[in-house]
Amino acid sequence: MKKNLTFSKLLMLVVMAVLPFSMYAQEGKKQTKPVERYWYIQADGGLSINHGDLANYEGWVFDDFTHYKNQALQNWNAHLGIGYQFGKVIGMNLKGGYGLLSGHKHGQALVFEDRDGVFYDLGLDKTNYIEGNLNLTFNLFNMFKYNPRRVINLVPHVGIGGVYYQAGAVSQLNGSDEAEAPALAEAKTDRDLTFTVPAGMEITFNLAPKFDLFLDYTYLFTGKDNLDQVMKIASDEEKHVINDKDMYSQFNLGLRYKFNNPCDIEKMARESKKITYRVNPDPLVADENGNVCFDVIVTIPGEYFEKQAVMNLKPYLAYEGGQIDIEPITFVGEKVKGEGDFRVNYKEGGEFTKHYCMPYQEEMANCKLMGDPMFYVYDGKIYPTQEEIVNNTYFTRGATEKLADGVIHNDEYETTYVNDTTYTDEAVLKCVYFFNKDKYNINDRRKLNKEADAAFKDLLDADVKKFEIRAWASPEGEEGHNNELSNNRCNAADKQMNDLAKKVDGVQITGKGYGPDWNKFMELVANSNLKDKDAIINTVNNASNRERAIKDMCAIYPQLEKDILPQIRRAEVYTFEPKMVVTQRQVKVKVEKK
Repeated sequence: MKKNLTFSKLLMLVVMAVLPFSMYAQEGKKQTKPVERYWYIQADGGLSINHGDLANYEGWVFDDFTHYKNQALQNWNAHLGIGYQFGKVIGMNLKGGYGLLSGHKHGQALVFEDRDGVFYDLGLDKTNYIEGNLNLTFNLFNMFKYNPRRVINLVPHVGIGGVYYQAGAVSQLNGSDEAEAPALAEAKTDRDLTFTVPAGMEITFNLAPKFDLFLDYTYLFTGKDNLDQVMKIASDEEKHVINDKDMYSQFNLGLRYKFNNPCDIEKMARESKKITYRVNPDPLVADENGNVCFDVIVTIPGEYFEKQAVMNLKPYLAYEGGQIDIEPITFVGEKVKGEGDFRVNYKEGGEFTKHYCMPYQEEMANCKLMGDPMFYVYDGKIYPTQEEIVNNTYFTRGATEKLADGVIHNDEYETTYVNDTTYTDEAVLKCVYFFNKDKYNINDRRKLNKEADAAFKDLLDADVKKFEIRAWASPEGEEGHNNELSNNRCNAADKQMNDLAKKVDGVQITGKGYGPDWNKFMELVANSNLKDKDAIINTVNNASNRERAIKDMCAIYPQLEKDILPQIRRAEVYTFEPKMVVTQRQVKVKVEKK
């Protein structure tokens, strides 16, 4: 019996023992964190390790690497695969690949499958194989505590598959482990097919929400004993063939890409101080009618608010001995199907204002307006209060923030106004490239576009370096076609400007296609001398198919096609100039009593 079979059996027993426990973990106590289910693709590659009759192991599977490194390192394999994670613990993957096996064996009586005679000290030269297998995977750590962001996981797997192989040549070895005579058996010319039972263990390293790096060691039990063309016998006298099968293993490094939509609310909670809060007025003021009215202004930065996340901001007035709760504010990510107070775009973030007004109470005299943010993953329902969130779903808490100081009375304070001055970049239109209908070639309107070229060159001469292109299509035709057309016009303008600026250092040109420009169409029609312009606008606005309505109007009013639509087929070029913005806020100043 092969000595290395003991290790194989041990690994198989460990994996099979995991199976019932992992099933139990799926049915046991409900985990708090939301489960991520996703498809993934992966690629891996590494060393193939022969455990057949021509492998010189003396108990440990890496014995060939210790004694025959050059020969052993020629054995390699690589795979591509696709998989699906069903829940917290169980997953499945299908993978296929190619590999090579070789090996040496000393001091063992061996026989060929199709010839007489006993042989010693043989070497196998590269059996090549194509394989495929279907595996069940089990995340051991998630059996006890689910964490989709855990850095390291242990994932055993077991499966069923097949190997399509071509046995390599077998040669007689000399004392220095080199072949000393022509091959005793030439490489097989035909391939053979048998089943495999893969079992192994994977260590995964979570590099990012969508990427895992993994180390995998897999044993593959085969259904035949001729991957190396020979079989062992018990002794020279008995000539008895042991009926055991060839095996091989693989030690691979791989990378996995997950097609999931990760929603990392733990990160949102950790970085909650990126959210800024303002209150107007600050401090809060009780007006002459006995009401306390104020605005809470929340600014959320771009690339912060996860697309499937919900944030519940609970404002409250805290005073010594208690607090007064105020209506919470619910923010939802851009892919949340439910409705909140505000929807937050992931890339852009935004500024959001909630107005409050409530009767003055004595406890408000010495209080602070505080805010507690709480985050959870949308699960089909929006929970309006933090109590409901705690009772119904997994959540994380952000940092508690002081929003404003407590309430003051008008009889003790007087109102004054303070101007806040800020500066922002204002986009200024500088020139326009025009295009023919359904075209995006600038040369089609070369005479008119020379004016845009000249204006752009003047800007370069004035040392302007930052530009933005906004490209449009006229609104007749299908929307998808117009979106593509506007993007192509943006790219055409970008190429034209880069050609003109190729000798100028530091020029930055960005741009975007905005599709059909309905607003520009309505504006041009409203400002035209068309006799029935109001009727045209009303017809288009009320039509179920506005694109078709414009085409019909063009047939009735040729001036639309001649004078209006050509002005919309364009790419506008903007520069940015600083603009002073002055905002006014109320401030309460205490009046000294005489």
